[in-house]
Amino acid sequence: MLWRFGLQHASNLDKLLEKEDVTLEEVLNDPDLQQELREQTPKLISYLVQPANLKQMVEYIATEDFFKFTKMAGAACEVLCSNSPAFAEGLTAAYHLLQLLWGVMRLEAGQLDAQQATLFSRVMCSLLQRKPYEALDFVRLQGAAVTQFLEHLGVSAVVDLLLKVISLEELEGGPGIIAWLSSHRLVGQLVDRLAPDRDPDTHSLAAQVLLDIIAISQCNNPAQPTIGTNALIAELKSAETVGRLADYMLDREAPHATSTLVNCVYIFIELIRRNYSEADLDDREDDEEEEEEEARVRLPAVDLSEMMGVLADRVGDLVALLRSPRSSIAMVPTTQGLREPLGFERLRICELFAELLHCSNMPRLNVLNNGADSPTVAQARGPEVVLDIGEAAGRTAATTPVGQLLKWRLIEHDVLPLCTDLFFKFSLNNFLHSVVYDVMHQVLNLPLSLECNVALIVTAFRDVRITSRIAQASERNDESMRAPRGVRLGFMGHLSGIGEEVARLLELSGAALEPLIAPYIDGDEWLDYVARTLQEAREREQQPLGGERPGPGFVGA
Repeated sequence: MLWRFGLQHASNLDKLLEKEDVTLEEVLNDPDLQQELREQTPKLISYLVQPANLKQMVEYIATEDFFKFTKMAGAACEVLCSNSPAFAEGLTAAYHLLQLLWGVMRLEAGQLDAQQATLFSRVMCSLLQRKPYEALDFVRLQGAAVTQFLEHLGVSAVVDLLLKVISLEELEGGPGIIAWLSSHRLVGQLVDRLAPDRDPDTHSLAAQVLLDIIAISQCNNPAQPTIGTNALIAELKSAETVGRLADYMLDREAPHATSTLVNCVYIFIELIRRNYSEADLDDREDDEEEEEEEARVRLPAVDLSEMMGVLADRVGDLVALLRSPRSSIAMVPTTQGLREPLGFERLRICELFAELLHCSNMPRLNVLNNGADSPTVAQARGPEVVLDIGEAAGRTAATTPVGQLLKWRLIEHDVLPLCTDLFFKFSLNNFLHSVVYDVMHQVLNLPLSLECNVALIVTAFRDVRITSRIAQASERNDESMRAPRGVRLGFMGHLSGIGEEVARLLELSGAALEPLIAPYIDGDEWLDYVARTLQEAREREQQPLGGERPGPGFVGA
């Protein structure tokens, strides 16, 4: 309000711009520059958009001697990214200025300074925001643009710019940026960088870009922008690409195959989680209004049948790594003495099995390509169908839907017993305990309508001997607690959860399953566990957090 009384601040820039010999450097150094830019002062804007000044500001940012002009480059970036549309119009109208600016991307890998890349990326993102079609046309005219992006994967600002370019596919009129990136093998070149002879840093950078592409392509959150499924996702989930990734991560000879496996598993899991939803299951019981609302905001799920088919065929190779990991299992010192480490390799494989099991329940993965119905328990020939592992091994994609094929492969290669063995062996690894609990929770809650589901449930009782192992582990925990300075075994929390799932299954479906699982349950042992340990856990969990509410006569300390 001071302007009413003639007390407003007189900008030094006004006086500066009246000088005939004023220089761009003087203007960029002026302390009032930011304020005048926000107010879009006409005199300042008209001076800065002069071709010579635009060229000089671009040179400050793109020069090879960037460190000599760091301050000027920062001020120039603020000007070019300001709210005035004149700067975006001036740059996009002058092709030679864009070429000069793009010179930053032509620097060799390792020579691009992070600060210079940040300023360059800010200017380019501003142009893509204000003049998207013109800026995209320029980027596509750079024949080596995709290669240049990939050479600078280690610079986060450049990756942000690449993702900004990809996200503009959602513009009206279909700019075709995804088709252009696909034609230049963006996904293929990123997959190349996951080869097991590449170093772990390269694996991590390439995987992160692929994860970001998945995120902006398949986002079920309506508050976040998404471009929907596209050619990049189609290529990534294809049998050819997944086969390459599987070959890379299962290589026994390459020096960094373990790093490849860890990063590839992240990619597979992200693809599954972005496209799997409980809403896709047949037994959904939500009311119609909720279904209609979710249908409006939820993108159609991508068909992951090719990915599932390839990985189902490699379950045996993954199990071999669980039995004999490539990473070191030499004893390491811990607070409880020398212990064998689980390692990221085995943990990620278990996580992958858990996510594949989730994905296998999607309805579209339980129908044959010819539309035939899946075999049900009613069509089975009796208990021997479920118990015959040789028959599980004989299942093929030609006769079995890929979702069910995955479950038969899990049975064939003893995945449940192996994961359970690891659960008890690594009693302090709660990450593993959470994953194995997830697997067992899924198995023990599978609908009994499919033969493969019943087979998995029987495996949990016959091969895992889940009831006996729960009861025996509980006894070991009681002994540990009774010892001097005794401690609770690390897996007991998750084990109680598994025990609850087993008890629930036997209560609800015990009669239907009894002919198949009764021989593998020690009745007295299990009943004692349920009556004593499990009941105590239930009562403990039902108690109010923090104890009972104090009565009216309670007097605080």
